[in-house]
Amino acid sequence: MKNLLKSALLITTSLFALSACVQQTIDDNGKIVFNDANLTQKSFGGLGVEWGAYEDTDKLMDGGWERVLDHMDHLGAARIRLMISYDWFVYNFDDKGNEDKTDDTWSYNYTNKYAANMIDILEYCQINNIDVAFGAWNVIGKVGEGDVWNMMDEVTSDIRWAKITADTLNFLVKQKGFTCIKWFVNTNEPNYRGDKSTSKNYNNTYEIWEQGVKNVRKALDDIGLQSVGIIGGDVTMTAGYDTYLINASKNIKDKIGDYGVHVYISRLQVGLGQMQTAIEEFYEKIKENDDRLGDTIQANIWEGGLTDGKTSDDCQRLIATPDYAVRMTDYTIQALSAGINGITYWDFDDAMHFMYTATTMTPKEWGMFSSLAEAGSGKQELRPWFHTSSMLCHMFRKGDQVYSQKIDNEMFRAMASYTPDGSKGGIVACNAGTTGIEQTFRLDKKVMGDKVYVYVFNATDYRLGEDGYIIPNYVLDGSINDDITITIPKTSAVFLSNVRL
Repeated sequence: MKNLLKSALLITTSLFALSACVQQTIDDNGKIVFNDANLTQKSFGGLGVEWGAYEDTDKLMDGGWERVLDHMDHLGAARIRLMISYDWFVYNFDDKGNEDKTDDTWSYNYTNKYAANMIDILEYCQINNIDVAFGAWNVIGKVGEGDVWNMMDEVTSDIRWAKITADTLNFLVKQKGFTCIKWFVNTNEPNYRGDKSTSKNYNNTYEIWEQGVKNVRKALDDIGLQSVGIIGGDVTMTAGYDTYLINASKNIKDKIGDYGVHVYISRLQVGLGQMQTAIEEFYEKIKENDDRLGDTIQANIWEGGLTDGKTSDDCQRLIATPDYAVRMTDYTIQALSAGINGITYWDFDDAMHFMYTATTMTPKEWGMFSSLAEAGSGKQELRPWFHTSSMLCHMFRKGDQVYSQKIDNEMFRAMASYTPDGSKGGIVACNAGTTGIEQTFRLDKKVMGDKVYVYVFNATDYRLGEDGYIIPNYVLDGSINDDITITIPKTSAVFLSNVRL
């Protein structure tokens, strides 16, 4: 926890300065005003997190699942990405002794611990109106000898892949009623082929993936699941964009439900505003082929994170730092400013995914906390980027209008949100520079309320309540529609909202 006396002094000083500034009349020069002239998103898709089915729920701490649900309650996600492995459920394979794959039969087990956890997550999402991108990591079978499925050559263009997908979604959506499933992920990062000795995706090509999309789309349509869109790519930048998304926008735009990407980028590139530039460039390339982009079809980031701190065993060593939280806030502002309609951050809980060797099972530490029994108490606590992600989720809600401004400072970004009924509105600003910035803001869309809740987030200033969740640094009398002048400290994010986040 923070030094309470120091925090109290900072709060008192800042409150006096801000309260005085709110009353001032400030010239329009240099003022950042958000209105219809800088509308970026007319109906935002929402923010969320990767909350995949747990590979081994037996490894959770006592009370771990209840803690996971409590954290999800406070996160306020509007969407999640839920990945599974069909190998967990499919069994009793019989190829009938011939090479005709249409004769093959198999069974499903939707009662084991993997399926139980998948269903627990979907039940939570259904009750809480959270949209789900549901998918399978890769094709069925194993690399090397004993691969009875023999699906590696044709990968997702194998006709059995479409059948298994349709069967599973029929069970989940039509039989179980999980209409929260809005998209299907037709394997993770299909552009990444990997090593032949270990990767199920080694033989994949764009052409194979495209045929797989066509097969899955037909299989879903045949059972009346037109409501489930296929994510158009789920590829990594930038080679995946140029091959998969450009070709998809030319060849199969009527078969896909969005243009889905994974974006991992360095903190330096984020700090210099290069994230926004990179997204804008790919966005315009897609729009040249599909003018629906930004209207009836969207671009979404389905995995988002930073590359600095990534280790050889696929952990992220910076997630425990406030800097990671500030940079991911900046990342979000830039992505939304560039036209991205929704982001799922990678990821929620260290306990979900593991790296495997012949003798070890190591958790992938990218999460906002860990619910693993074996994790030390420090790793089980919420990390700083949970709190900024929670504020972002609560400020940039599904259906909101989003506004951004071009600012003549490569180290500074700002964005605003507005709920169309006027009940909620807010502004977030991020300063990646080494000195503080004084700036005046105003949201010109009429917002209800006579309070402004102010959250200052950096290594020393953010505040947590007794329950361990974020609370405002202070509250101003006034409106988010007033001119508000504030100093954003170096390497900081500041959130202004008419409601508590």
